Amino acid sequence: MRIPRVFVDLPLAAGREVALPKEARQHMERVLRLKPGHPVIAFNGQGGQFSAELLGGGSLRLLAFEDSSSESPLPVRLIQGISKGERMDVTLQKATELGATRISPVTTGRSVVKLDEERAERRHGRWSGILQSACEQCGRNVLPQLDELKRLDTVLAEKDGNATRIVLAPEGASSLAEIGRPLALEVLIGPEGGLSDEEIATAIDRGFTAVRLGPRILRTETAGLALLAAAQTLWGDFA
Repeated sequence: MRIPRVFVDLPLAAGREVALPKEARQHMERVLRLKPGHPVIAFNGQGGQFSAELLGGGSLRLLAFEDSSSESPLPVRLIQGISKGERMDVTLQKATELGATRISPVTTGRSVVKLDEERAERRHGRWSGILQSACEQCGRNVLPQLDELKRLDTVLAEKDGNATRIVLAPEGASSLAEIGRPLALEVLIGPEGGLSDEEIATAIDRGFTAVRLGPRILRTETAGLALLAAAQTLWGDFA
């Protein structure tokens, strides 16, 4: 029997009773039709998980802590040009399943989606929920870091430690396997219209290597996921 998993954004400790978030409570009671006493796994995204049991009134009793991890040995930051609606949702969900440790949404010159500050804040909340649900489904106990929406040029100036930086480009001179085993990766993916030549050139000036990923042009929601899967095959979970 697969035990349901639930993200609880609270400090957790064995023996404590915690209230379930509204959506999680409705899912367990109305969709899964779970009764009091049913086993549940609770986690707060900080690492590890708790065995728990469902109580009446939409709360949990936390039992034993389990120091378990399903994190990839390869830290990957996905710098993703934002895309429309479900495309971005799919990218975030599947990138979480594929082990991305940090996701940085960016606006670019060809971004179709235009968000003011208020809409960007609401979208960030929605994206956070997608990451939480993806972790519940795939068994991760650490939430990927989700950065605030920024301009591409701002993010290009931020280097993540000793990470190898790559930008996916159809005209890239290198294949992924040719860049050598990285300690960590930063991956830049453009939006629906792709990155402009100027943006790719700026990325290269900032230490990115232009990488091609096969002979076909991939959609934005496919490109990052294909690259993540390939990187996990070469150096991470699947190696």
